[in-house]
Amino acid sequence: MNLVAKSPTARRFTREDWIAAARKALVNRGIDDVKIDRLARQMRVTRGSFYWHFKHRRDLTDALLTDWEARNYFEMAQVRARWARTVPDMAEVIGIWLSEDANVLSFDFAVRAWARRDAAVADSVKRIDAGWIVLLQESFVREGGSEDEALVRARITYFHQIGYWALDLDEDPAMRLRLVPLYYRILTGREPPADLVDTLERQLSPAKGKRTVTTARRRPVAQAT
Repeated sequence: MNLVAKSPTARRFTREDWIAAARKALVNRGIDDVKIDRLARQMRVTRGSFYWHFKHRRDLTDALLTDWEARNYFEMAQVRARWARTVPDMAEVIGIWLSEDANVLSFDFAVRAWARRDAAVADSVKRIDAGWIVLLQESFVREGGSEDEALVRARITYFHQIGYWALDLDEDPAMRLRLVPLYYRILTGREPPADLVDTLERQLSPAKGKRTVTTARRRPVAQAT
């Protein structure tokens, strides 16, 4: 009787594994590198694993874009939920922006670079940007500003944040936190809450953790405070 040794069962890659691999390829090399064969070789699996979870490449890239959209909509929903219970304050948004993990920013920049080549992706980016601006505008209106003034402040605040990320400033976190009250005053036209820095420090404490995705450190290929 011949006994055949069984090899250890290989780990089955999930749909999320494929999306993570696609995200990493997008960040490191751009959308042209998000190809089924290349990803399969990198993951050391057959194409069959891919087709178990996706119908075709576009199905994967759509899932990748949905992942990016969902992260943004989740953050906006977090802010709205908190504002529904308390007086709307920019500190909520600032806390989210300051806590962004570098890998999340890398993903954002890569999607924006992708958007310059794909109309559907560009539409998605426009919707997300508009969503953030509307959220900020609503806050400024509630604080007594006119619709036009609120819109301008919202745009300046959002563009400021995107520009901060795009420049990838080599700024000490302690200095950034120290400057927040000044940014708050200039962007909102109001005096910052007395406990603003303390509140942000609590939000940014290691115990809170950071929103992360599995990607490499951003390369300076696209835009984004």
